[in-house]
Amino acid sequence: MRLPRIVYMQSPRHRSLAAGGVFLIVLLVLLVAAAPLEPSLTASAALAVSVLAFAIALLGITKARMLEFCPEVLGGDLILPRASKAAGAGRLLLPLQFSNAGYADGIVEWVALRLTLDGDTSRSILLSPVGEVDMQQFIQARRRLTEDNTVEPFTSFPLEGKRSLAKFVLFDVAERPRAAALRLQPGRYGFELFIKASNSRHPQVARRFEHVLEQKHLEDYRDDATVYLINYQITLPTVRRALAESEWLPNARGAEASAPLQSARR
Repeated sequence: MRLPRIVYMQSPRHRSLAAGGVFLIVLLVLLVAAAPLEPSLTASAALAVSVLAFAIALLGITKARMLEFCPEVLGGDLILPRASKAAGAGRLLLPLQFSNAGYADGIVEWVALRLTLDGDTSRSILLSPVGEVDMQQFIQARRRLTEDNTVEPFTSFPLEGKRSLAKFVLFDVAERPRAAALRLQPGRYGFELFIKASNSRHPQVARRFEHVLEQKHLEDYRDDATVYLINYQITLPTVRRALAESEWLPNARGAEASAPLQSARR
């Protein structure tokens, strides 16, 4: 069985903690040994035992936290792929970065996306992941979803400790084909991204963000253009650096970084 990487770490912090622990143990042994000879040292020995027990408890909590599987998701940008092909109609493509803040390995079992138009929860729609898109092949196919650049279905995947993994996840309305296809219309859309991982029995809300979909966006989308909605309020420096080689972001030289929501067409 492979032990977590933290077991093998010899950082200055760990060496300092080890030295401090050894010092406290030696001091405690000396106080306990000298207590019968000097009764006044009994109180000091009791205090030393309490301090040592408290330090061990804090160290145990810290180590347990570090050894946990702690998945996180970064996201906020949205891509509406070209809709000329029926299989790609009404689907949403999200660039997501999955990271593990802990040292233990784990499994990301599934993700889901809840879509709410203009804050009306009675009109919320649940979308499930149906595939993963190879962005380089997606660009080579002129930003069109094809069988070559889309891997279906979307399955669970492992995430190692202190590692990150970028994925372009394709979402569609849950329970298709029984449910109606997603029909987009102008308005303010709220997105809630859920994640279910092996460290929890229940799904957790990993990210919330919003996008405003204007009539111009829908016209471009229906005219067989890929629409990008970039949320500059959410910082994704790591995922954007990791995916820079794919050049998935549109060339928006005129876009201002100070704008909270910016869309681009390519």
